[in-house]
Formats: sequence, structure tokens, C-alpha cells
Amino acid sequence: MFKKNPETSIIIRTFNEEKHIGNLLKAIKEQEYKNYEIILVDSGSTDNTLKIARGLGCRQVLKIESHNFTFGYSLNIGCQKAKGKYLVFVSAHVVPANNQWLGRILEPFQNEKVSLVYGKQVGSETSKFSEKRDFERIFGNSALYPNNANAAIRRDLWQKNHFDEYLFGLEDIEWAKRMKDLGFLAYYEPKAAILHIHNEKWHQIFNRYRREAIAAARIGLSSPPQASYGFLGFARRFSQDLLASFPNFSPDRLGEIARFRYYQWKGTRQGWRNDRYLDFNRDKYDIFYPAANKAVVIKNKQRAVFEEMPLPKTNPGDILIQVDYVGICRTDLEIYDGSLGYYKNGQAAYPIIPGHEFSGTIIKIGANNRCRELFKVGDKVVGECILSRDDKKRKEVGVINYNGAYSQFIVMPGIHLHKIPKTLDLKTACLAEPLAVVLRALRRIKSRLKADGNFAVIGAGPIGNLCSQVLSNAGFCVTVFDKNKKRLDILKNKTKAVSQNMENLEKFDVIIEATGSKEVLEKILKESKSDAAILLLGFPYGSITYNFEDIPGKEKFIAGSVGGDKEDFDEALNFLPKIDTAAFTEKVMPLESFSEAWQLQRSSKCLKILLKVKKDNYEI
Repeated sequence: MFKKNPETSIIIRTFNEEKHIGNLLKAIKEQEYKNYEIILVDSGSTDNTLKIARGLGCRQVLKIESHNFTFGYSLNIGCQKAKGKYLVFVSAHVVPANNQWLGRILEPFQNEKVSLVYGKQVGSETSKFSEKRDFERIFGNSALYPNNANAAIRRDLWQKNHFDEYLFGLEDIEWAKRMKDLGFLAYYEPKAAILHIHNEKWHQIFNRYRREAIAAARIGLSSPPQASYGFLGFARRFSQDLLASFPNFSPDRLGEIARFRYYQWKGTRQGWRNDRYLDFNRDKYDIFYPAANKAVVIKNKQRAVFEEMPLPKTNPGDILIQVDYVGICRTDLEIYDGSLGYYKNGQAAYPIIPGHEFSGTIIKIGANNRCRELFKVGDKVVGECILSRDDKKRKEVGVINYNGAYSQFIVMPGIHLHKIPKTLDLKTACLAEPLAVVLRALRRIKSRLKADGNFAVIGAGPIGNLCSQVLSNAGFCVTVFDKNKKRLDILKNKTKAVSQNMENLEKFDVIIEATGSKEVLEKILKESKSDAAILLLGFPYGSITYNFEDIPGKEKFIAGSVGGDKEDFDEALNFLPKIDTAAFTEKVMPLESFSEAWQLQRSSKCLKILLKVKKDNYEI
């Protein structure tokens, strides 16, 4: 599939094509014409598309971010890489009808006036009945408009005339129009046939015809090229399909015809009449990726599933983010177990998408001018967890009243986002949230942070680890307690002392509880000295029996803290490079393996587990 000096470059655009890419590549390999190379341009596949392609010998895979995708842009990226004299474009979900397809689509180029050749398209056995009829109508012995699902152009002409990257579709027709103005020909070759396999959902059909209608208006066509936007046109096509379905008519066939023609008509009408003046930069994401979002949803106590969810709505002050990584927090497990106080007292309710320690990439910005001043598409960001501290309307991302980041996409209010410094990687950036929690908590007891004080941190988990490192970095004397020797070993050379035995609590001026254990808290309350400051950072503790007369009697100071504020996130992002975060980022698992990851997190074998949400793309 790779030649040093190929005559032809075959460019295939892919996005989640694992069902079809293998069949296409095998069919290309069987072509009689052999002087070609293959270039895949992938726009963020999250399935096995690239794995299959690489397994079949496809060595040239170009990566573009999904938020950068347009049809013209993806083609131009492939054309730039191409070495061939001729550029063949073929959709990933097609199969050549025979082994002469490639030779036949190139043959017309013997006429030097031919700029573009396009071939026949037919429906497959799985195609919707109405679409098969459209293929028969559009691609007969002649065809009016070219289509890059099965086409070829001369590279020397492309080098001077790139595809329009600002169209929502029909970039092939627009390019052919320009070539015609320059005196070149577009040639239809019906013998170069492919089977076009569309297994679209109804909203995808609507969106495809909407896009094409918008593009048709933009390039000055008198009407959309494939469908009618008038009601009479809809009725005529529906009636013709219905008659053609006999003698194999069935209620299911009737329903399919009605739905296809309706969504085709509706999308065409919407694009042609209402959307032709859409702002490309503002609306591009909605046009190309209208609804696709897989997420982990905790449906109820001890019941979680990985399923497709609607794409979150983006309001004017919101920003849509493609999640890169999300960290597993013990709070996620407590929500699943039903042991978190919010869920026990009825303040929070299922279902919910968990996850509040995340990093991601902005792909859409709401209409609010403030958001547009602060951010741009492509920025890498982290988000705050607590959006509202009002008890009656409390919102915590992935915890209560707001879906979280165990999801391909998350919508966040722009005022609660923070840009990740370019020097900080996306995995480490996930720690901004727990570090912000620590920084806010320490700020709340700032008056108790004396240079000559003796500090104890109970628990060497993620919060305890970060708290210990922050205090030690500031020059304080810190002892860390935890039963887990492996976790203590991580901090052995970063603090004054570590111990598996929680003892001599009476010698500490400040005790920071980071386990959430009821028994540990009871011991601290009982054994801490007079005037000790006790900072509670754990959940869920639960109910305890304690004589609180001891608090005023011994003048103890108790503070609790949860979440980080805006100022703490900014400080956390700048502070992260100063501490050792290697143990937090060494274990990464895919989002769909969340259940296995949760089990591993419970075992305490890893300090932190990150879930990778955005799939790898390969660029060679």
C-alpha cells in the first residue's frame, strides 16, 4: 500500500469506520491497477478504524483534530501528503464493484482537458430502499454532479486550486465549477462503480441533506443537487418509492420510506431556506458532529453503564469540551456505592455521569462575548468542580446536579474553566482539581500555618499526598500516616517522616485528616492536644458519638473544606510542576474499562488511575 514514486494517491477520509475500512482496503489490494499509495486522513476515530487499517498495511495515516474537520480541509491535508500524479478520493464506507474500478476511473485522464473523473455509485443490500433508488436516479448512464465518495482529480490542478475548506459539503461540485471556468472538463465514468454503504441514523440523514443544501446555496446552485425542499417534491418521491416497493411491500418498508423521505426533505428544506447564512466558525461543530457522546452513567446505586448520550446543549455562556483524561476520585466510587452523604440524605439523585478531575480541548464556544474574549477553539482546559455552593441549588460537576467528565464531551460554564499552561501535559493537568482542593483547604487555616509548627497528615492517598507535598514544599515539618506502605514510600523523601502507625497525635499542632474514616476521626478528636487545629478533607465520615464539650474546653480548632475556588485553580496549574506527580499519572486505562479501573482503585494498588477518554490517533 506504499510506493516510493506512485502514479496515483488514494485518499480515504475516516471517522469511526471499523465496520467498513477493512473491506475497502482489501478490495483496493485486489485491483488490477497497482501503481498507487494509500493515505488515510482520520478526524478522531474512537473505534478500531486505525488499528484495522494499520493491520492491513496502511502506513500513511494523517491525524486531524475532530474540531478542525471540514470536508475540504481533510481532503487538502491528504492531497498535501500525496505523491501521485492523480488523486483518487473514496469514502471509507464504500467497496469497489470489481477489480477494474481503479484503472477505469483513471483512464479518462488520457485527455489532458479532463480535470476530474467521477464514477458510478450504487446502494448495497443494507442500504435504505429510498437511497438505493436515489443512487439509481442520480448515477445512471450519465450524472450531473461529481461526488468525492468516488472521484479522481489531477494533482497539478489541485496544487493551484485547493478545495474550499469553508463549505459544509459539496466541495467537489464547487471545485469542478472552478475548473470549468478555467476550461477543463469533468468526466463521468459509469464503469468505475462502487457500492456505497450508508447505515445512518435518522438524525444523520437530516444533517447530511441539511449540510448539502447549505453548501448548494453558498456556491450558487439553483437548487440542492440531490433532494427537493418543496413539499410536492417530497410527496412525489414518497409515492414513487411506494409504488416501486411492490410486490415486496411491507409495513416496515413503508415506515422506512416515510422516514427517509421525511428527514431528507426536512434537512434539505432547513438548510436551503433557513440555514444558508450560518456562521461557519460558530456552527461548524453542530453541522459536522450533531450528536455523538458516549458516557459512563451511574443509573442507580451499584448500577453503572457505558452508553450513548445526547450531546450536551451549549448555552451562550457555556463551552463544549472534548474530554481527554478524567481522574478516578474516591467520590466517584461513593456515588456508585450510594454512601456519599448527598445521595443518602436525598439532596442528590441518580442518574448522573461522574467525574470532576478532567482535562480537555475546547471545540465550541457559546455566544457570550466574555467567553469568546477568554478562550478560543482548540484551547486545553480544566474545569472547577463546584459551580454553586448554595445548599438549595448546589452544583458539583459529576457529583450533584451536574453531569461530569466520564464522557466524550462535557459542557461547562466558561467562567469555571482555566487554560492549561502549554508546558503542562494533559494527564498531569487532571490533578489541578484535587490540588485546588488542597490549596483552598490550607488557605482556610492559614492563620494556623506557623513556621515552627508540627504537622500531621493522616492518609497518603491523592489528597493526603498533595497536601503533604504542598506543606513540605513551603518548608513545614510534616509527618504522614498511612497503613499502606507503598503509598508512604512515594513520600518517604519528600516529608520529614512517614509512619504506618498513627500515634503520638498529641505532639502535632495541625492535623489534616484525609481518609474519611470515622474511626480515624474519632481517634484524632480524642488524642489531639489542646489548641490543635484539625482540618477535615475526607468523606464520608458518617455519624459519630463525641462529647463536643472537649472542643471549647481544650480550645481546639476544627475546619472542613471541599472543592477549590477560581483562585485556587490558577495557583494549582502553576504549582503542579513544582511537585512530584509521576505516581499519579503512571496508570491510565480506557474509559470503557471504568468498572475494572474502579476495582483497581479500590485495591489501593495505584495512587491514582486516569481514564483516557479521547482515543489515540496515529500520524506517520
